[in-house]
Amino acid sequence: MCKLNPLAPGASGGAKDALPGGDATIGGVNFGDPMDLFGGQKRRDAAAQQAEAKRLEAERQARISGNVKNINSAIDGRAPQYAELGAALRERLNTELANKRADATRRSKFAIARSGLTGGSAAIDAGRLLSRESREGALAAERQAQAGVADLMAEDEAARTQMISLAQSGNDIGNAAAQTAQMLRANLTGAQNANMVNGLGDVFGNTAAAVRTSQDAAARRRGLADATAYAKPFSRG
Repeated sequence: MCKLNPLAPGASGGAKDALPGGDATIGGVNFGDPMDLFGGQKRRDAAAQQAEAKRLEAERQARISGNVKNINSAIDGRAPQYAELGAALRERLNTELANKRADATRRSKFAIARSGLTGGSAAIDAGRLLSRESREGALAAERQAQAGVADLMAEDEAARTQMISLAQSGNDIGNAAAQTAQMLRANLTGAQNANMVNGLGDVFGNTAAAVRTSQDAAARRRGLADATAYAKPFSRG
């Protein structure tokens, strides 16, 4: 009886078969492929490189997501500081307004008294003018306080855009939350310094002009009275 040579072509398991990894199997025995004649090692290397690239990309995306989250969290939590800045600006500006109103009231009353118009229509008109300018000054103070907060918010949004752009580059930017917080502190300091030098300006300008007009009129009347008194001894009759 003829026995089939297991190494002969056509025998079961006798031909060189490529395993999934590319190694050689002869007669059911895996002899490996040390020379990588079947490309198995190349395929394994490529698969490993692909897996490593996916892992690195996943890490990069996770880093980006975490940094963006930290940046947004730092800026979105800024609301209490906006409120504090607005309150501080209103307090300072309203204090300035009150001081200017007191000064304008004092000057107006003095000018009216010197003009001998106390209790008359001129005094009433001066009081109305002062009240109107006080209301306008209060509105100006509120607008300026809101503008100061809006400017700070705009600076913070610019910082958000800058930091997110850096984060989305995928590079290691360090502690994104700490860097964002540092930028926000600088923005707040800048806003406080800028608003310290921005006052209300000449809020009671019309009242001041009315005071000057009243003073000029009083001076003219005094000058006329003095001139009349000087000329009287020289007049006939």
